[in-house]
Amino acid sequence: MAGINRGTLLNSLAKQREELSRSIVLTPVDSLPLILADREHTGFLHGLYLTDKLRDPVAQREAKILFGGRDAAAQDIAEIHRLLATTLGAADGSLRLLGGLHAHTAIFMSIARIGQRVMLLPEDAGGHFSTHAILERLGLHTVDIPINRERMCVDRAETLRLVDQCKPEFVFVDRSEGLRYEDFSFIGGLAGTTKVFDASQYLAPIITGTYANPLDWGFQLMLFTLHKSFPGPQKAGVVTRERDDLWERLIKGLGTFVSSSHPENTYLVGLSLLREQWLRDYSSRLLTSAYALEKALLDRGLPVVDRSRQGGLGWPHTHHIWIRPGNDQLAFYLYERLAASRILTNYRKLPYGLGHGLRLGTTYSSMAGIGAEHVEELADIISAGFEGDAVSVLRGRVEELAHNAVAQAILPSCYWFTKG
Repeated sequence: MAGINRGTLLNSLAKQREELSRSIVLTPVDSLPLILADREHTGFLHGLYLTDKLRDPVAQREAKILFGGRDAAAQDIAEIHRLLATTLGAADGSLRLLGGLHAHTAIFMSIARIGQRVMLLPEDAGGHFSTHAILERLGLHTVDIPINRERMCVDRAETLRLVDQCKPEFVFVDRSEGLRYEDFSFIGGLAGTTKVFDASQYLAPIITGTYANPLDWGFQLMLFTLHKSFPGPQKAGVVTRERDDLWERLIKGLGTFVSSSHPENTYLVGLSLLREQWLRDYSSRLLTSAYALEKALLDRGLPVVDRSRQGGLGWPHTHHIWIRPGNDQLAFYLYERLAASRILTNYRKLPYGLGHGLRLGTTYSSMAGIGAEHVEELADIISAGFEGDAVSVLRGRVEELAHNAVAQAILPSCYWFTKG
C-alpha cells in the first residue's frame, strides 16, 4: 500500500497513545483490560493451536488431528472453564467463542434448526442492531418481544400472551442498551422454550453479585463478551445452567464452527478472573461513578434521560448514561465538540424512539481511576462543552483530571501507557 510503512504505523500508534493518555473515555463498551498486566506471560502462545478438549489415549488415536506438546495447556484450559463456571454459578462453561456477534452466530448454528422461531428484543428496546439479521440469515424466524415505550422496558403481559400464541422454540434477551438492569425472571420461568441471555453489558456486576444472575432466573444459557462490562480480552464465552443435551449439542457445534479459539486469551480471562479484588473494586466504581455522573449532569441542567423513567422500582441502575440534546444535528455537534476536548463518547441512535443522542458509560474510565470523587469536575467540563467554552481550555481541564485520576487507577498506568 502506497504511503504506509512500519515507521508511519509506529508513529501513528505513538500519537494515538499520547492523545489517549490526555483523554477521558466515557463510552459503555470500551475497556481498559486487566490483561495488560498479564500478557507478558502469555505472548509465547499467540501463534499456537491449543485444544480445549481433554482426550484419553483412545480418543487421541481416533482424533482427526493432534498437535504435540499441548497436554498441559489442555489441562489448564479445562481448569479455566471450570473457574468460569464456578464464578458464574453455572454447571459448565466455554471460552471457545471469539466475540459477541460471533457468539450469537455460532451458538444458534449449534442449537437451532432452520425454520425454528426465536423471540428476541427489537433494536428499539435496546436489542443489538445485528441480531435479527444474523438469525434470519441462519434460516430462523424472528419475533419481536413487545415493549412499553413509555416505561422503556418489556411489556410483560403482552410478551406472555405472544409466547402462548406463537410458541417460540427460543427466547433470546440480547440487550445492549438500558439504563436499568431489567428483571427478566418472568421469561426465565417460561416452560417449553429454550431461554438464552446475553450478559455482555452486565457481566462484572453479575460476577460480584450486584445484579441477579440470569441462570437463577431460569435461563438455560448465558453468553457474554469479555471486553465490555468485564475488563478482559477480545473474547466471548458461554455458560450453562445444566450439563444436559442442549449443552452437549452446543459444545459439539462449537467444535465444528470454531477452529482456533484464541487460547492465549483464554489464559488471560482466567488470570483476570483470579484478580478478585480488582474486579470487586472495578464493579463498584463502574456503577457508583455512573450514577453520580448522571446526577451531576442533571443538576447542571443537561438533557439527560432520567433513568428513574425506566422500568420497575428496585431495578438496579447500569453504567449507561443517555444525553438527548433534542435533534440529530445538535447531538452530533456536541459529540464532536466533546471529542475535540478529549471527552470521548458515543454518538448513536437511542432506543425507545428517543432519536440520536450521546451514549456515555464508565467502563474504561473506572479502570483508569475516574470515580465518584471526580464527577463534579467531569460534569463541569461536559457542561462547559455544551455551553460553548473554548476547546483549548476544556482540553487543559480534561488533561489535568485524567492525570489526577491515574493515582486511583485499578490497573497501574505503567501497564497501559508505557513507551517503546
